Amino acid sequence: MAKPKSWRIDKKHGQERVMKQRECSPSVSTVLTLHCFVLIIILSAGAQLKQTRRVLIINDLGIVSSPGFAEIDQAIFSGLQNSPYQIELYQESLQLTFFPDEASRRSFRGSLIRKYSERKPDLIIAAGSESLKFIAESHERFIRETPIIFCTVLGDIPDQLKSGLHVTGVLGRLQPEETFKAALHLLPGTKHVVVVGGMGKFDEGWERVAKRAFRDYESKFDFTYLTELTMSVLLERLRHLPSNTIVYHTAITQDAAGARFIDSAQSVPLVASAANAPVFVMDDVDLRAGTVGGALVNWADDARVAANMAVQVLDGKRPEDIPIVMSNNAYVFDWRALTRWGLKESNLPPGSIVLNRQPTFWEAYKEYVIATILVLLAQTVAIFALLRQRAKTRKTQAELRKSEEKFSKAFQRSPLAFTLASLVNYRFVEVNDTFERYTGWNREEIVGRTPLEIQFWVNTNQRSTFIEQLRAQGSVRSMEILFRRKDGQMRTGLVSSELIDLNGEPCALSLIADVTEAKQAEKARHDSEERLRLAQHAARIGTFEWNIRTGVNTWTQELEAMYGLPRGGFGGTQTAFENLVHPDDLAGVIDLVDVSLKTGQPTEGEWRIVWPDGSVHWIAARWQVFMDEAGEPLRMVGINIDVTQRKLAEESLANIGRRLIEAHEEERTWIARELHDDINQRMALLAIELDRWNQQLPDSAVEFHDHIHHASQRLSEIAKDIQALSHRLHSSKLEYLGLVVAAKSFCKELSEQQKVEIDFSHTDIPQSVPKEISLCLFRVLQETLQNAVKHSGVRHFKVGLCGTEGEIQLTVSDLGVGFDPQEAINRRGLGLVSMRERLQLVNGEFSVKSQPGGGTTIHARVPFTGPDSRLAAG
Repeated sequence: MAKPKSWRIDKKHGQERVMKQRECSPSVSTVLTLHCFVLIIILSAGAQLKQTRRVLIINDLGIVSSPGFAEIDQAIFSGLQNSPYQIELYQESLQLTFFPDEASRRSFRGSLIRKYSERKPDLIIAAGSESLKFIAESHERFIRETPIIFCTVLGDIPDQLKSGLHVTGVLGRLQPEETFKAALHLLPGTKHVVVVGGMGKFDEGWERVAKRAFRDYESKFDFTYLTELTMSVLLERLRHLPSNTIVYHTAITQDAAGARFIDSAQSVPLVASAANAPVFVMDDVDLRAGTVGGALVNWADDARVAANMAVQVLDGKRPEDIPIVMSNNAYVFDWRALTRWGLKESNLPPGSIVLNRQPTFWEAYKEYVIATILVLLAQTVAIFALLRQRAKTRKTQAELRKSEEKFSKAFQRSPLAFTLASLVNYRFVEVNDTFERYTGWNREEIVGRTPLEIQFWVNTNQRSTFIEQLRAQGSVRSMEILFRRKDGQMRTGLVSSELIDLNGEPCALSLIADVTEAKQAEKARHDSEERLRLAQHAARIGTFEWNIRTGVNTWTQELEAMYGLPRGGFGGTQTAFENLVHPDDLAGVIDLVDVSLKTGQPTEGEWRIVWPDGSVHWIAARWQVFMDEAGEPLRMVGINIDVTQRKLAEESLANIGRRLIEAHEEERTWIARELHDDINQRMALLAIELDRWNQQLPDSAVEFHDHIHHASQRLSEIAKDIQALSHRLHSSKLEYLGLVVAAKSFCKELSEQQKVEIDFSHTDIPQSVPKEISLCLFRVLQETLQNAVKHSGVRHFKVGLCGTEGEIQLTVSDLGVGFDPQEAINRRGLGLVSMRERLQLVNGEFSVKSQPGGGTTIHARVPFTGPDSRLAAG
């Protein structure tokens, strides 16, 4: 029996180990052989002691259709490594996104029985409510007798499991109400609540939980449930929500049109990017792409608890002796979304976890600042000691002078600026040499004056905040300020200050570090990155860097946009990337990556990607893998370019070539049919008739004359038809007399031939029109009129040629039965396609206005600028 879906080595960690064999010296081969023989016996005995246990995981969606279930299966797999047994792990999925019907369940059940009846699992783990329900409804003996562990289950345990089965596990606990309360605390002005969801089998349970939780609030707030819409309509509704609205996302694996989606990887980013209001979610997998967060369940944590239970059961403990537990939820929020919507972190519930917080200036430069503060504090202690010593002790004049010299050196030679200012009158008492260098002011110009008098503070609000904090807390730590030099130049400083008592007077002892150059360097780096980003954006180039050992994959915003993701919408793992690649191209992409990881050579390739909205795009990529000294891959750096337009152009050219060949062959077939079925048959009949005359001449000259006249008429008709055929293939009138004469002549000939009425009119057509434009419009007229005569059901038509400033227009209309243009094209409407492509060759436009029962109007426009000479008649 074939082995079911198994775990493959995750190449993203680049941890493939290569064991190198070493050659042995012939002189010791006998001894080594004996040692190896003994070692093999020992290892074989040890291996026999480690027994094998089979574990089957059944989940709702599958690891490809759901990143959440991928995390769950990975957590279970990791937890089972704690078992003393050799684990043989199998993974099956109901794939509810694609197979929600009962017939698929029956087929899945039959497949499961055939696959595992001869390979009975020692333990079954059900991941998801539907998987647990599937097991509860099963009557197969091997399932009824096998211990069951469940996780990621919403609601209650099915009644069928409450008797006769050996079951325990972790019950999921979604908390929409707690999330809603937290949202109201963040946005107290909320009036409208929009709950979004889908129509898939998996979506129903999540929506049911949300509706039950919000039932008591529906009388106080305006609740709208957007759960039965197509994705495009839903996104359009979310773009135009009223003010004071919050959005609560449940799950969307299928929309009203039947389109399938991966909820966390596709639906959540689409909803978050479209909504003009904050979006709250149910679990930590959905905390991405701009969602705010909420009271979230962590399915991977539940899976780890379930895996621990599984280890106990495999070790002999009965499932019914292990208590069923509830999942632990936590308040988790995204700092970026909080910032985007202006939500205060202070309003979050106590104990909330805030992810993706941007580093502050202090966090970015904390090592530098800490080192600076340590120096400052050490010098401050020395200054305090010297000041107190000078104020409270009496020493000899020599000792006092010595202390003052030490104080002066420590104070004046400090690499940082020192100021001592009174908080009674806010005047400088003392400054050091570094402060003079920072500001350009001499000590004599500063001491006794206030910072306002020398306009030291650029921002007076900063000064007020500084003084208020110093008075309230007794210190200020690492406050970033703008200060002004004597020459007017503005600089950036990092100030720390202590409130001290100097002879009974409150003073501020401050230390200032000039970090202007560091800020400028930071800004220059940011500007450089921004210029690079703009250049990449203009060139439509996206870049990435994949840290192979940590698995972290970093994408630029341009690359995210190229893959149809909102800003921050990429999951940051190689698996998240692979989920975006077209299934038919995924194996080839993985092979390319594997080759580059082994060789380290520059690699390039092209593949299709599937955007969250379902559209397919083409990507061309080139990357380089960097190795360490041992030849192990460290990181991969590369670029991507969107080549969709190029691919479409190539496909369009290929289609045009194919259609031209088809049109050519169709024309040849028509000519052959006309010659064989019409002209050739008529010529054959005339030959038979003439042969009959030859065998039996008429009795009188009158009768002979009638025969000759009849044959002459038939020959004349055949000649006219051959001439019409010739005109269709090539109009000499078009070449020598121009577009108007050729068009008018064709309308007249077709009218006489088909016994129809064609009204032809023309205005302001130049006498000289380029050959390619004349031929294009003439062919469009031929194709259009012949189709109209053949299919319209009427006998009257109108043809108009009109010259305007900058273009020539052709219009053909009738009041016939009409048709659906799109349906005609879908039925291989080669005529409409060939006319449109003819006009595209001369930069023209082609349009069809028609509907069943409403007549038809064909309109062609070709740009043309020529001599201002017109035909008066034609």
